Amino acid sequence: MESQEWLKELEAPVREQNDVNRTGYVAGGNLDFNRRPRPRTRKKPTKSTWIAYLLWLIGGWCGLHLLYLRRDKQAFIWYTTIGGYLGVGLARDFVRLPSYVRDVNEDEQYVKELTEKMRKCKKPPFNLVRFVGQILVGNSWSFILAAAVPREEIFGFSLMPLVHLAPIGTALAVWIIGNIGREQGQFKWALMGAYAVIPLSFIHPPLSNSNAITSTLLFNMKGKEWRRTPYPKHHICKRLMVMGACWAVFCGLWASHLYFNVTVTDKHGEEIKLRDAACNFLNSPLFLEFKRNLYVIYNDTIVHGWSIAWMNFVELLDPHGEIHAYKVLGVEKGANQEDITAAYRKLVREWHPDRHKDEKKDEAHVKFMEVQEAYDRLSLIRNKRLKRNQNGGEKES
Repeated sequence: MESQEWLKELEAPVREQNDVNRTGYVAGGNLDFNRRPRPRTRKKPTKSTWIAYLLWLIGGWCGLHLLYLRRDKQAFIWYTTIGGYLGVGLARDFVRLPSYVRDVNEDEQYVKELTEKMRKCKKPPFNLVRFVGQILVGNSWSFILAAAVPREEIFGFSLMPLVHLAPIGTALAVWIIGNIGREQGQFKWALMGAYAVIPLSFIHPPLSNSNAITSTLLFNMKGKEWRRTPYPKHHICKRLMVMGACWAVFCGLWASHLYFNVTVTDKHGEEIKLRDAACNFLNSPLFLEFKRNLYVIYNDTIVHGWSIAWMNFVELLDPHGEIHAYKVLGVEKGANQEDITAAYRKLVREWHPDRHKDEKKDEAHVKFMEVQEAYDRLSLIRNKRLKRNQNGGEKES
């Protein structure tokens, strides 16, 4: 009995050390370090700063470094804003990565400083970067939701009333950005702020553009608070599935906007749906020629290898202007000199400036010079090849 009691006394400090959560977090949000949080230890993350920088370098545009550091919300914001508004956010990440790593690893010194900050400040201090980001992303998401609503009737029904759901996009952006890192807040405050200006917008419509400002202000004044519990842990598959679903919804909104609402205007001022213009482009001579050349390059790569394919690719780029000259004269590539000369004489007679009146004389002059230049170019290329062949024959003899 005495030996067992002595053994318990000896193991008591070890059990006490294992029971205490070294990060300082207690279930329920209590920051008292003297309390015993729970009778088991959490596995401490070990993220590498060098790996984070490597992922930033090779996949920063798609948020690989943020996924590695379990900052999924921030990664999704980067997706929807092209790297944090054309790479500005990525540049800031380059400086902030060491802090992100210490945060996810729950570094003792970092947690100590964070705990001291939580004790001094009842709520997180004002962060200008986060505040501006909430406004900018809130405005963009509100626009996307409103722009995705079809202006035309679908199966005889108008979906225009769905435009009034646009403030939800603002609220989501404000809430997601407000819940990145060690800060958090309730969605209801962002939503209430987004819809607060809607009644006034009926009197003055431009006020609806300020819903991101009111949503951000109300969220930061009423909803913002410290995140006093450890980050929740989810399996990587679940995280990727959630990210993929969010990305699919975002892409679907843009697809709806492009398909139903975007138009292009021709030189006569007539508006054409982008979907119709895209179909016409796919059937245009320009695209068909591009597709044919692409197939030729692919076939050359499979049959003859990369070297021959590269030579044919350079030829398709038409560095000498030979292919263009054949098109101007209206003859096939490789036509003999008699056909080229006959086509040239025909076009010269047709487009000679003296044969046209004043209103078409300038156009005829441009076309005449183009025909003349095409013929001269083909003649020059032909003479160079003849000279090269003659020199080659003399060397062989």
